[in-house]
Amino acid sequence: MDQRKWWVRGVVLGSALLLAPVGAWADKLTELEQAFETQQKSLQQLQQEMHRLRQDRTAQQDEMSRRVMEVEQKAQAAAASSLLTGYEPGKGFFLKSADDQFRLNLSGYVQNWMQVEGSKEDEHFPAGSVASGNARHDASTFKMRRARIILSGTIYKDFGFHIEPELVSGGQGTRLEAAFATYTYAPWAKVKVGQFRDMYSLEMATASQDLDFAERAVVVRALAPDLQMGLMVSGNLKLANVLPVYYGLGIFNGCGRVDQCATDNDGDKEYTGRFAFSPPMPIGNLTIGLNADHRNFDIVRGNGARDLVTSPVGGASTAHRFNPIGPTGVTLAGNGNGLQNGFLINGDRNTGGVDFVFDWYPFILKGEYHYASQRRNGLGVGGSDLDDLTMQGTYGTIGYWIFGNKRNGLLANTRYEFLRVDDSEGTFNSATTGAATEQTLEMQSGTLGLTWYVNPSVWVRGNYIVTDLSPNRNQVGMSNSHGSNVAQQGIAELMVKF
Repeated sequence: MDQRKWWVRGVVLGSALLLAPVGAWADKLTELEQAFETQQKSLQQLQQEMHRLRQDRTAQQDEMSRRVMEVEQKAQAAAASSLLTGYEPGKGFFLKSADDQFRLNLSGYVQNWMQVEGSKEDEHFPAGSVASGNARHDASTFKMRRARIILSGTIYKDFGFHIEPELVSGGQGTRLEAAFATYTYAPWAKVKVGQFRDMYSLEMATASQDLDFAERAVVVRALAPDLQMGLMVSGNLKLANVLPVYYGLGIFNGCGRVDQCATDNDGDKEYTGRFAFSPPMPIGNLTIGLNADHRNFDIVRGNGARDLVTSPVGGASTAHRFNPIGPTGVTLAGNGNGLQNGFLINGDRNTGGVDFVFDWYPFILKGEYHYASQRRNGLGVGGSDLDDLTMQGTYGTIGYWIFGNKRNGLLANTRYEFLRVDDSEGTFNSATTGAATEQTLEMQSGTLGLTWYVNPSVWVRGNYIVTDLSPNRNQVGMSNSHGSNVAQQGIAELMVKF
């Protein structure tokens, strides 16, 4: 009975629970929906806040990157505007911008000689040649061979300049040795305008302070054009990506340095060309050069051309005088003191040459050959033309590095030279020339050299020179020569570069 009562109560209570809380459950659901909406709003706010924070962080990063870029640009600008200074051994002092767009170089050198000549020995001169021998002889002497200041540099990387005055030049006083401007479009296209050597011949294209001997070879100084005012286009190429080739083509006034002719005084131009190539070699490095030159020696309105060995005769003469010189400056075709006095020329000269250098350490071999044909217009009887003058010569050198190199080393070398000046028909006809004393000139010379490169800026050099000259009369009065022997000379040199 009691159990039945409890069951009835349970049914009634369960029914009441099922029926009675419908409103309460609705309220609960509403509370849950409101709570969910509130959470959604909070989530949206959080998402919005996160998005804002991300935008702020991106903006801060952009600002930071901008500031970093500004700092880097300012640093680069400051570095570009700053100047660097220094010294390169053997090349001189420099002042340049950090970006290397602008550069100023200051260098120079002093070349001192002790020129040693033999005694005159007047009593051994041939009969009748004492006066001319005495006039021809040079005494042993200390000599300032060269003293130069060199100012060079680049502007905006592609433009360059070079100014080189000669402070002491054989008693001629200060003069302008070289001065030119350059523009480099590319390695294969460079333009040079001003006064410079024509880039004809290996030795003439070599700067004085870089020569292997105290002086250039006789044939080079005789036939290779010297300093001239003009324009040249040059460059370096590589054919078939294998063969390096250099070319240089120039046009010049052809009348001498600016101190000899400020403008082209004869109206004739000089044309030069040089090509050099370096073929692949199993050993060492070989460079071969080919050279060509055309110039004119005419007197126009009383003006003519000059170089190291040629000058107008002067006065009423329409001719130039060609007279090769030795390493100490002695004229090899006489000096006019009772002897031959060079060769009279008038008209075009065409010159060609070939040179080479083979460097196979410790050996170095060099050589050149040059040939020129010179017109002699109107120099014969009644204004007739004389036979052309032929001038040719060669030299060959062998060097051996006993130790080291040009930065610090000892170089022993020797040079053989040959020069011949002749009438194209083989004989001079003194009856039809204005220079009745002209005779075929033939010179052979040998030089022994020893150079100690103390460092890249200082070296000491000694050259012993033996010269055999024909005709012998042109040798009278030369060092330790009696008219029948060879002449002997010596040059001791101290070079200091900075």
